[in-house]
Amino acid sequence: MKKDRFHNFDDEVRDLVLDFENTVLKGRTQFFDVDEMEIIIDYYFEVNDLKPLERAVEYAEELYPNSTTIRLRRAHLMMSHEQYWMALKVLNQMRQAEPDNTDVAYSLGVANGAVGESEKAIAYFKEAARDGWMLGRVYANMAEEYYKLKDYDSALNFYRKAMESDSCDDITIYNYYDVSYVSGRIEQAEDYLDNYVKKNPYSKEAWYCLGCAYRDLTLYEKAVDAFEFAIAIDKCYVDAYVALSQTQDFMGCTSEAVTTMIRVLDYCDDRAKVYRTIGNLYAREANYDTAMAYFKKAIDDNPNDAEAYAAIALCYMETGDNAMALSSVKRAVLLDDTYPMPDSPEGDPEVLCAAAMVYDATGDFNKASGFFERLITSNLYTEPQCQIYTQFLYKHKVYDILIFFAEESLEAYPHDTFYSTYLAACYFYTNRYNRARKMLPDVSPAMLAEICPEIMVHPLLGPLVPADPYANSPENNKHHDE
Repeated sequence: MKKDRFHNFDDEVRDLVLDFENTVLKGRTQFFDVDEMEIIIDYYFEVNDLKPLERAVEYAEELYPNSTTIRLRRAHLMMSHEQYWMALKVLNQMRQAEPDNTDVAYSLGVANGAVGESEKAIAYFKEAARDGWMLGRVYANMAEEYYKLKDYDSALNFYRKAMESDSCDDITIYNYYDVSYVSGRIEQAEDYLDNYVKKNPYSKEAWYCLGCAYRDLTLYEKAVDAFEFAIAIDKCYVDAYVALSQTQDFMGCTSEAVTTMIRVLDYCDDRAKVYRTIGNLYAREANYDTAMAYFKKAIDDNPNDAEAYAAIALCYMETGDNAMALSSVKRAVLLDDTYPMPDSPEGDPEVLCAAAMVYDATGDFNKASGFFERLITSNLYTEPQCQIYTQFLYKHKVYDILIFFAEESLEAYPHDTFYSTYLAACYFYTNRYNRARKMLPDVSPAMLAEICPEIMVHPLLGPLVPADPYANSPENNKHHDE
């Protein structure tokens, strides 16, 4: 049954929008007062219906050319089209006329943040906070700008302020944990979220993020309980099922992880994705026959599932059937090019990474490198894919590119010993001993001994490698599910 597009709106909004569509959009004239036009425009913003939104703004401007609220919505429309500099011009004019208008200040904060002027954005958001309206949104925006500036303490502080306000958006809780993870403050996040759910026991997002904190601290049993709480609040909470399954996989409970994913089949729109996830669970157990059976279920559900073909290609690669691996990955790439995903028009990261790995396994360095370059330039890669690319460059001794890439990755994941270890090895092999020495306190000794045994016996550098094989460790290299 088709969902009513007004199901989240009251009758006044429905009547006004339908009246507007039955008159103005059909070329007739109809009078709406300025408040009614605001309601109509805001509806189209909310549902992201840009064509009638453009007409609604134009019509409102015809009726009320001097209205501040209508001019403000024109600026918002510009921003929705990513015309931020044009929006700034309009907003700065409005600010000169109304310097105390906090709505204008908030919009200036959004626009300045979009063009990279984070410090200006923060100043405007602070002004916008003066009236106490929608503080959750204002504080969350401030937190985002502090995050861009890598001021993690301030970012987390304002995310907490946003979470404690009456207008907290769900995404704020997720962002709070993501910043906590990236900045290495998982334990603090676990403590804060533990207290938060006591005050907000029905926040499924908070239980989910608390579960992520437990998982990333390897407190797996607690993570399972937290994810189950989130599912108890909302049995259709697909992300919680996926995270629960991942945690069970970390615990070595593959059958339980599979059972959890089967539970989610009743609630998800993308059944093919669930079958792929189950297939990946079996693939990690090296049970490639069962894995491929589930990948084929995904293809039965969605014949254009490029990721399923890519996953099958990796299974063939692992079993040494390079001919079938190439055939499958070519099919995956063709489907990906023919039916690109809306959020990754440059190419599906899973497909690009699989193609690179298969071509590398078959000895075609140039094609493998080309697919990795497409993956990296898309900026959509995950941390595991980032690590695979790092290993590829290291394997082929492309040290200069690897050093540049690993240095950038270390900025994104400053507490991950993986990149420090590879950087130390690269610096060593390119005779940059001082740089290698600076990396040594943060390396994984076991990994360094495996990839660069020469450094371990170097008379100057060897003694500086941490002696404890578990120091700095083992959990820093767990992949975070973004």
